Amino acid sequence: MYDTAVSTDVLVSAKVDAQASFARTVSASCAYVDDGSRRPAVLGPGGVFDAEAAETCAVAEVAAALSVSTRTVTEWLFLTRTAHPAVAQAFDAGRLAYAAFRTVCRSVAGVPNATEALLQRVIAAASRCTPGAVAAAVDRILAEFDAQWHRKARERATRERSATVRKLPRGQAELTIRGPVDKVAAMWRNIAATAARGVTDPSSLPSRLFDAARSLLTGAVSGTPARAVIVLDAATAAGLAGEPGHLVGWGPVPADVARRIAGDATWQAMITAAEVAEPRAGCRCRCPEHDPPTDSEPPGPPMPAAGREVRRTRRMSAGWTPIKGKLGSTKNLKLREQVDYLRTLPPSAVDRAVADPDGHGGFGLPPAGALTYRPSEAVASLVTALYSTCVHPGCAVPSADCDLDHVVPFDHTDPRRGGWTVIGNLAPLCRRHHGLKTRRQWHHRMLRDGIVHVRDSHGTDYFTAPGE
Repeated sequence: MYDTAVSTDVLVSAKVDAQASFARTVSASCAYVDDGSRRPAVLGPGGVFDAEAAETCAVAEVAAALSVSTRTVTEWLFLTRTAHPAVAQAFDAGRLAYAAFRTVCRSVAGVPNATEALLQRVIAAASRCTPGAVAAAVDRILAEFDAQWHRKARERATRERSATVRKLPRGQAELTIRGPVDKVAAMWRNIAATAARGVTDPSSLPSRLFDAARSLLTGAVSGTPARAVIVLDAATAAGLAGEPGHLVGWGPVPADVARRIAGDATWQAMITAAEVAEPRAGCRCRCPEHDPPTDSEPPGPPMPAAGREVRRTRRMSAGWTPIKGKLGSTKNLKLREQVDYLRTLPPSAVDRAVADPDGHGGFGLPPAGALTYRPSEAVASLVTALYSTCVHPGCAVPSADCDLDHVVPFDHTDPRRGGWTVIGNLAPLCRRHHGLKTRRQWHHRMLRDGIVHVRDSHGTDYFTAPGE
């Protein structure tokens, strides 16, 4: 029990201490195995010292003493022996949880000319993520560092496919399938589509999903073509840019993978429109320090009231996108630099970075649908594509499973006065974190370029950019 009041700082300190304590356990275990592997008493055939047999014996001893599997101890050995010094130091200091340490080690293995600055950036990103979000965060950084290497590494990884079974209590078991995200996504869509046909089944959704998967795997039913949605900008589709695409429900995928998926799919263009004030002459960074908002700045031309924020073309046949094109992301890199800059600002400066305090998304007059609480299908699709997950820091709930929250609350009594239902005022929030915002325990604001600023009740600032 703590003698003083528990604060978030105390929680963070306790977490770091716990992670450092576990790191010491791993380090001590590996030292024990290293010492044990040199024991001269362990002999092979003919009385010759067998180092491999000695290590195997030591690993078994550690596993038994700690009630863990030998596979776990073997993994500890591999990671501690191959980790970059900077990554190992971060783990030993408690900055990285073990799951994050493991993911970082695997991700940066083989990166050519990995600099200390790159490793520190990877460590910082991994330390801010939940375990399930570390891999995607590190992948984005490595793709920016060396797009060609990252593409080749992904191609090699496509050969790493597996299906494993683990026994569980009470006569149950768990089947795990691992492989390229687009292939697994296609499998899941087919399972979900099969489960949806049994909506009259009174069993729970997880049960229907299991029954659907079992039916498909055992051939009890014929699978129907799965429907996957890939979103990418026009320049990337044409091969002129390398911004990542977004596989709805699964997150970002590299530009070349997005182009390959879109190459044999039907497509539909979505055109957006919103008038936003331009930055002042002499400053193109649009930062709150150099471009503070003033009441005297004239607004941009108003959007006609009858105008639509999102326009969609008719659906077009497949085969229009090139397979080859640029790989490196520039827009995401600029957004990440802007987020890194925002993290250095004091709260008062962050407060001045709010792009649209009235929640009107830059519009002078409300476009069609802006004064209706529920967003149109086109607007909802675009917001879901912009943010792959719930915008709460560290949350990995897919945006397709979230509520589309009005950052500036919608005023049901006077819709024109409150926040409007436009792209610049909508962000996905899962039910748990939506409740935090609704109860005003956490506060959300929309900054420039779609960066969502989240502040907790203690004044700690977090930022979520589109594409993260």
